[in-house]
Amino acid sequence: MHQQEKVQLDIEHLLFELNCCVNNLSRYRLKINRDDIQQAELSLSKLESLISFSKQVAKMSA
Repeated sequence: MHQQEKVQLDIEHLLFELNCCVNNLSRYRLKINRDDIQQAELSLSKLESLISFSKQVAKMSA
């Protein structure tokens, strides 16, 4: 049970860090050129997918 709590805390920490990254990408999007915007949108999409997947794993391990 203790290991499961540690995993849960690790997942929550990762979700927080990922959310910060997503917010940073959204802010910097306004300052970059078209090619960079497309790359940022792809990265943002990947991060959002990873966050969603991590939340699902967190729910399953709770």
